[in-house]
Amino acid sequence: MDDIYYEQILNRIIQGRLRIKVDDLVLFIYEPDSFVLEESYEVYEEAKRKAYFSGCYLKDDAVNLLCEMDLWNPLDKKAVKELESNNEDLKVQLFMNFFKKKEAAGIRNNIKMTEKLINKTLAKEKQFDHLTCEGVAGFTRKSWILSNTTKTIDGNPYDFVEISSNRILDVYSEKTISPSDFRRVARSSPFRTMWASSKKRGDIFGKCATQMDGQQLSLVSYAMMYDNVYENSESPAEAIINDDYALDGWFIVQKRKYEKDKKAAEAEGILAGSKNANAQEVMLMAKNNDDASDIYGLNDGRSRSKIQARQEQLKRSDGELVHFKDFEDVQSDRSINAVQSGIQSVKGRS
Repeated sequence: MDDIYYEQILNRIIQGRLRIKVDDLVLFIYEPDSFVLEESYEVYEEAKRKAYFSGCYLKDDAVNLLCEMDLWNPLDKKAVKELESNNEDLKVQLFMNFFKKKEAAGIRNNIKMTEKLINKTLAKEKQFDHLTCEGVAGFTRKSWILSNTTKTIDGNPYDFVEISSNRILDVYSEKTISPSDFRRVARSSPFRTMWASSKKRGDIFGKCATQMDGQQLSLVSYAMMYDNVYENSESPAEAIINDDYALDGWFIVQKRKYEKDKKAAEAEGILAGSKNANAQEVMLMAKNNDDASDIYGLNDGRSRSKIQARQEQLKRSDGELVHFKDFEDVQSDRSINAVQSGIQSVKGRS
C-alpha cells in the first residue's frame, strides 16, 4: 500500500466517518457516539429475546449440533491453542533471525500459514453463528447502528430507500481498518507528529479520551504502544519496529523475560528464611499442569537437562523405585565432590 492509502485511513479516523460511494450515491457512515452505543445494547437484548422465542439456537446448542454433525469438536479448540503457541514461537524466531534474510523469509511464511490454519479452524466453530440468538442479535445491532449513523452528503439521515442497509453494511465491513493498518498509521508520519504535539496540549482529535470514538481510541492505544517500545532501554532496531510480526516477537521475548523474573522472585520469596533456603535442590509441589509448567520454567538449562536425564532413567527402571542417591547425575556429582575433596586434602597437607 502507498502512503496515500494510510493518509486516507488517518483522515477517516480524524473525521470519525467513512465516505462511501455506492453506484452514484455518496454517503457518510459516522462512528457511533456513546448515546448510540448505549441504546444499541438494548436493541441487542431485545433482538436476542425475540430470536430465542422464535426458535433460534443458543450458542451452546449450535456448538453441540456442530459436534453431532462432525463439523467441529473440542479438540479443535485445543488445536487452536497449540497453533497460537507455535505462532508465538515463530514470531520470536523471526525477531531473533530478522537480519538473516533467507531464514526470516521462511519463518514469515510459516507464520502466515499458521495464521490461516488458525482462522480456518476458528471458522469451523462459527459456521452456525448466523443461526444463533447471539448471531441474530449481533447482526440486528450492527444494522441498527448503521441506520442511525449513515447520512447523505447534505448531513441528513439516509432513509435506505434506494440502497438497502445490508448492502451498505457489506461495504462498511469491507472497509474495516485492520490492526496492521492501525499500527502503520500509529508509527508513521503525519500522525506521529500530531501525536507528539497532542501530548503537550493534553488532547488529540480535539477531544478528551471519553469523547473519542472506537477507532480513535484504537489509534491512540497503538500510539502509546509504540511510545513504550521507543522508550524501552532494550528497544529493537527501527526495521524491527516497522515489522509487525518481528515486533510481536520482541514483545513476546520481553513478556517471557518479565514472567520468568517474576516467578524467580516469587520462588526466592517462598524459600527465603526457610530451612531449605541454602539447599542445592528444592522440590515445589504443583497443583495442576499450569503450575507444573510454571515451576519447570524456574529451572535453568542445566537443571532442565538434569530433569530430562532423570526422567529417562525412571523410564529405564521399568516402574521400580529409584532413590534420589541412585540418580546418575547425583552419583556423578558425588564422585566429582569426592575427587575435589581429595585434592583439597592433599593441598592441605603439603
